Amino acid sequence: MPVSFRDPAGTLQDDGDRIWRTVHSKHVAKTLTFLASRLYTELTRDGLLIPVIARQPAADGSLRLEHPRVAIPSYPFEWSVAQLAAAGELTLEIQRRAWADGYTLKDASAFNVLFIGSKPVLCDLLSLEVRNSAPGMGWHAYGQFVRHYLLPLIAAREQGRTPRDIFLAHRDGLRALDLLAHMPWHRYWGLDSLLHFRIPGWLETRRTGRTPAAPRIESARAVRDSTPWLLNSLGRSMRRLGRATTAKTSWGNYVDNRDHYEAAALERKRTILRDLLQTLKPAKVLDLGANTGEFSRLAIEAGAEVVAIDEDVGALDRLQRQATAEALPLQAIHANFARPTPPTGWRLGETLSLRDRLNGRFDAVLMLAVAHHLAVTERLPLAQVFEEISTLCTGHVLVEFVSRQDPRFVELAGPNLGLFEDWSSEQFVEAARPYFELRSTHEISAHRRLLLLRRTP
Repeated sequence: MPVSFRDPAGTLQDDGDRIWRTVHSKHVAKTLTFLASRLYTELTRDGLLIPVIARQPAADGSLRLEHPRVAIPSYPFEWSVAQLAAAGELTLEIQRRAWADGYTLKDASAFNVLFIGSKPVLCDLLSLEVRNSAPGMGWHAYGQFVRHYLLPLIAAREQGRTPRDIFLAHRDGLRALDLLAHMPWHRYWGLDSLLHFRIPGWLETRRTGRTPAAPRIESARAVRDSTPWLLNSLGRSMRRLGRATTAKTSWGNYVDNRDHYEAAALERKRTILRDLLQTLKPAKVLDLGANTGEFSRLAIEAGAEVVAIDEDVGALDRLQRQATAEALPLQAIHANFARPTPPTGWRLGETLSLRDRLNGRFDAVLMLAVAHHLAVTERLPLAQVFEEISTLCTGHVLVEFVSRQDPRFVELAGPNLGLFEDWSSEQFVEAARPYFELRSTHEISAHRRLLLLRRTP
């Protein structure tokens, strides 16, 4: 990944083996002071901030800091609403502690947060600096916090928007004016709404096209520190907005509405999968089309850490909330395997593609009731699907074959059913053969089988 460039205090680089942050010479002294502070110790102890694991002074006066690698970083445009809310609450908690200790977050970008499993963690050490204690000096990153967290959560609740469509289009989040223009006057009212959304939106409307006013100079009279009150107000809004989402779900009720499975067949599928996972004991599992995580849980029971990917943000949101409540070793990523997240940013170098981040990371991949969707709905060549899976997997694939006689297959194919005259389990296995060998076949029902494939050298 190229060297980062947005922070004037330093840069970050992944050399393929280790994660290095270079602190420019001008900022080394205050960085070392922070690393020796009680705040740094407590934030890293409590898992809120990525720690420093090595230091290397450089001849030019700069300082190199090594951070532990987060195995699979995800970005705000790959989060569910629940993940965005969790990242916002993390940011507020860090700012509360920092303010009490004489520090502050100089920025509040959602891109400064990564997820380790279901838990968010701040990855930008240089965002924390000694605050200006002069009267009336509040939290300078407040506006960015609102743009990156509060307004996107309002847009998600009131308009059904997702973090993906917001952050892929708006690197610095939403403006109040942009949201206000599409919000009915009677929706989302209250004191916190007035303070953080409606009044700023109205002021932005009045400022449009006008010359900015000169900054006000506060008098030397005592000014009460209002930042703790502001953080509490933001916290109330975050908790309220983060409790639920109106994101539409196509498959979020799939687990409760599977009329294409008889009860006995569904239980047989669970039993087969549980037994195979308990035998294989994979350490890292990728669950493609995870939905609300029913089968991810079986992998976790077998001792695995799971990355769960789904296109249905509503289903993924439910899964994230469950993983957080139960502290499951599961990371949720909102993505479509057929159209995976590309690299983004300046020169396509500020974020990595999903493919690059997942490459070779898993000893097992689950593809349960997914392969026929990729072939029928996305019209992907099966051989290329298995070729792509082979780049992710170093061990086994547990894949469900669905015959063309299956009611759900017929429903998906619709008038294109005739295009799949050659669809068969033999053709399915043949498509996988250059990359995987068939180890076992397990009957789920008359039209469905679970295949265990093993990666070939």
